[in-house]
Amino acid sequence: MNDLNVDNHFVTAAVVAAELYKAREIANDISLTASNARALALRAGQGAAGFRAITDFIDQLADTTVKTSDIINFRAVTISRLATNIVRSERTIARFKQAAKASHDARFVQSIIDPIVHMKNEHAIVVRQFHREVAQLSELLENLAREIKTASVLSAMSRVEASQSGKKFEEGLNVVADNVSTAAERIQVHISLSQSLCRELSDDYY
Repeated sequence: MNDLNVDNHFVTAAVVAAELYKAREIANDISLTASNARALALRAGQGAAGFRAITDFIDQLADTTVKTSDIINFRAVTISRLATNIVRSERTIARFKQAAKASHDARFVQSIIDPIVHMKNEHAIVVRQFHREVAQLSELLENLAREIKTASVLSAMSRVEASQSGKKFEEGLNVVADNVSTAAERIQVHISLSQSLCRELSDDYY
């Protein structure tokens, strides 16, 4: 890894965190939408009973997105830190190697060589940890993408239930369904970009 790579990884991890922060904000809007929908469904009475159950699922979807986004943000920060540690250790190893090469005939050259072996082992541990963090980040994004796909199902179910609520409330409940569908599509855009960036992180180290 070189200095350019670590700079790129700082930026990449930061962008992933930023994208998921945007998704988190949209999820908060979905939660508010669910609350409004629940109130509307209550006014609609028995005809919107099915819709009230759907709002619970919408709330759960929003909550999952918010919580997962927070975890992903933590992972992105950890990846940035590990990338920095990897570069620092590589620089230190390179300096020790130069010193050992320049002092190869010196009496105490072994005192330089021995730490190099230790530093290489420590470096390998950090690199493996980096790979694990990137893999876990990728898995989180994949799980979140699957969760968001359920929003299209919820939206379709919402429209069906809205049609049972009576004309007075049908339009308002359909607006809720549309809002959920649109929000899910926006979140999916942020997730897809984050997944692409995550693949870049992984590819650069293999």
